[in-house]
Amino acid sequence: MSLNTLILTGNLGSDPRFALTTTGKQKATFSLATSRTFRGHKHTEWTPVILWGSLATRAEKLLSKGQAVLIHGEKRTRSYTDTHGVERQVVELVASDFQVLSRKQAEPREEAAQ
Repeated sequence: MSLNTLILTGNLGSDPRFALTTTGKQKATFSLATSRTFRGHKHTEWTPVILWGSLATRAEKLLSKGQAVLIHGEKRTRSYTDTHGVERQVVELVASDFQVLSRKQAEPREEAAQ
C-alpha cells in the first residue's frame, strides 16, 4: 500500500490568483511559506499550492496574503520546458482541504473628514 498525503501549516506568500480553466473549472494558486529556525538561522521553504472547484471558490472568500493556514492534500511533481528550452521540475501541493488558522487582515479604512 502507498500513501501520498501532505499536510503543511504556513503563511500565504501572496494573495491567491484565480482563473477559470477552458473547461470552466475554478482554479486558485498561491505559494505557501513554511519556516523553521535551527541554531539561530531561519530557513523558509516555498511550496506552490493549487486548489480546484469549490475549494478554490471558498479560498476566494477566505484567503489573503500573510494568513496562516493548514493545508491537506497530495504532492504532485510535474515537468515543463521553460522559455529557454531548459527542462524543469516543480513539486506542488494539490489541496483537498484547508483550514484558516488566522483571520483575514482587515482592509484599511479611510478616516472621515472632520
